[in-house]
Amino acid sequence: MTTATETARPAPTPASGDNGPRKPAKRPEFWQTRAFVNTARVLICVVFLVLWETASRREWVDPTLFGQPTGVWTAMVEYLPSERSLASLEATGAAVGVSFVIGSVSGTLAGLLLGLSPTLNSIFGPFLAPINSVPRIALAPLFIAWFGLTMTSKVVLAVSIVFFILAENARSAVWSVDSDLMTMSRVVGVKGFALLWKVVLPSAVPTMFAGLRLTFTYALLGVVASEMVAATGGLGQDIVLYSSSYQINTVFAILVELMVIAMIVNWLFNMAERRLLVWQNT
Repeated sequence: MTTATETARPAPTPASGDNGPRKPAKRPEFWQTRAFVNTARVLICVVFLVLWETASRREWVDPTLFGQPTGVWTAMVEYLPSERSLASLEATGAAVGVSFVIGSVSGTLAGLLLGLSPTLNSIFGPFLAPINSVPRIALAPLFIAWFGLTMTSKVVLAVSIVFFILAENARSAVWSVDSDLMTMSRVVGVKGFALLWKVVLPSAVPTMFAGLRLTFTYALLGVVASEMVAATGGLGQDIVLYSSSYQINTVFAILVELMVIAMIVNWLFNMAERRLLVWQNT
């Protein structure tokens, strides 16, 4: 009679990557959640406004010089829909738009050329930092003397800010492209415009978008500063006018308007960047 011996089978080995039962993902702490962050932001704003209003009402500070939130709200309701406000907004907006387009296009092209051409960078690169160090507000009277109280003087001042920021930004973006990628592209025969379009721009665009968001704010600041020095109209002129007549609440209303404009444009840039750079997440 034969006896069958049972051979013990080896235990099945776990599949690659199977480390046993997965641990549940650690939930973020409450103070790390978006709800807590948004609530904290709102509370900071509310506390600041309440303290400001209380200090003005109890005359801890002079309301004529410091204004008060309720007065700012009233000034916004009265000023923003007025014909003067709309005319000033149109004058400032037109100058900002023109200066941003001219400065961003010319600055980006100049930066790309300097980044791609060592010869051009050796010649013109050393001039960027000294020229960019000149305070633009000091040039405002000079531009006004050259171009008069026209939109041109405001545009030239803002362009002088935007151009150099984006030139430096684009040049740095080109230099940040992977050197191995540039070498391999040249080895396979990618040169000239094809190298710029297929290799440099896809790698440099994220950095350049960050520069564009920044330079719009600087274009707005440059135009408003020029209007505050001398202009026939614009939000900067309104700030000077209402400040000189101690209508501080209206001044704050204009400042809030400028902040809202900058926030909306920054949001639009973020949306455009997400759509144009969707390939980075694939």
